Amino acid sequence: MNSVEWNLSINLQDILDVLELPTHIIDHNGIVVAVNDKWVKHIGVSKEEAIGFKINDVLRSSMTKFYFSIDYDADKDDSEQNVTHFKEALKDSVALKVLETKTKIAMFTYSAKHETKHNKMLVTSTPILRDNKVCYVVTTLANVTESIHQAQQLEKEIQKNEMILEELNYYKMQQVSPKIVGNSPEIKKIKDYIAFVSKANVTVLITGESGVGKEVFANEIYRNSHRADKAFVKINCASIPDNLIESELFGYEKGAFTGANKTKIGLFEVADQGTILLDEIGELPLNLQSKLLRVLQEMEIMRIGGKKPIKIDVRVIASTNVDLYQSVQNGLFRSDLFYRLNVIPIHIPALRGRSEDIPELADYFVEKFNRKYSKLKSLSDDAIMLLKNYQWPGNIREMENLLERIVIIGSKDKITQADLRCILYQDEAAVAETADLSYDEALEAFDRKLIEDSLHKYGSTYKAAEHLHTTQSKIARKAKKYNILW
Repeated sequence: MNSVEWNLSINLQDILDVLELPTHIIDHNGIVVAVNDKWVKHIGVSKEEAIGFKINDVLRSSMTKFYFSIDYDADKDDSEQNVTHFKEALKDSVALKVLETKTKIAMFTYSAKHETKHNKMLVTSTPILRDNKVCYVVTTLANVTESIHQAQQLEKEIQKNEMILEELNYYKMQQVSPKIVGNSPEIKKIKDYIAFVSKANVTVLITGESGVGKEVFANEIYRNSHRADKAFVKINCASIPDNLIESELFGYEKGAFTGANKTKIGLFEVADQGTILLDEIGELPLNLQSKLLRVLQEMEIMRIGGKKPIKIDVRVIASTNVDLYQSVQNGLFRSDLFYRLNVIPIHIPALRGRSEDIPELADYFVEKFNRKYSKLKSLSDDAIMLLKNYQWPGNIREMENLLERIVIIGSKDKITQADLRCILYQDEAAVAETADLSYDEALEAFDRKLIEDSLHKYGSTYKAAEHLHTTQSKIARKAKKYNILW
């Protein structure tokens, strides 16, 4: 070996040894001609045991084993092949395949020492050609175990975020955020109370009869909170069948049960960093009350089929038209959950108890529906007087439904007391208005009225169904069909 070759050999070894990746070089006969220190450390074979020997013999004598199968099906024009199937132990070095194909191969594989945990490796073998003949093949090994793990975790997070955004967009579409209307002493007191409560990150329990506008007050708490720029997810516990509510609240993992074809994010995860409204909390089944209590205490949820808890940061607002204290006494509601929810109680008075708010509310709704239906209607003084004297068993929701209907029907711009009586008291004028209905139309009108009255009276699809001796799902379906709000 002359001095030029000797110096070149020294320079090559110096270069190899400063490389961060384990590297070896074979000649056209498959003989190892050079390896670096990183390769020696990774493979477990010294330079003396490697250089001058066939690469297959060197690898087979190593404590490191590689696991993969070659799926080689390349077009002649391809410059790089990717091997991604890992089923069999390596029999021949990938570098030898490069000798055959004269083509660079980049592939993933597994490696292990003494049957220890597998490492994911990126193996790259590159030919050095002279006159279209392979003189040498340079092969590098890169441990990408951590990188692949991070990529997989990132992909999971991306999928989770996509699911959360999908759920959020749906619930944002469902949100309606009317303002609190009224200046009676009771409402002024609640408004002042909300101004303080909104800023505190505590659970709020809003109580009141069905139709008093509990969701409106929940909206106001959310809008004035530090989470106003985050998600606000609303769920009516009474409108979801018992066998579905757990998966709605907490989600489920793919394969958790028959039909679970993909992971579903629960509403608590959707509301993470934001606020969740649990409307009609008094209808929550007992078996789920303990799980909700754990969520409130630990701020973590467990998906159905999940193996580890998921930490969340959610502000909870609950509402109900049920006397929860009485439900506790009757064994229908857990006392520990009641006290955990009742940190900040807010009771919304019935509309009949604050008649001074009725004119302002009536004007608000008439103007709202004038805009919606392109009308120019207004209420006469005697109409306002009738509204103030009426008892409103359905509270504000009943008033809203009444005024929407009265704005839609008729051609007169001024709504009188007589117009309201036709609907409120079902007098002869109201009967005459529906005299021309067919049998099917009259039957449907009766069906709607029966369900509407039951929902207003009992406050939930579950209780209305119990009263009418039918199923909750049927009541919920018909309420949706008739667009009944209660």
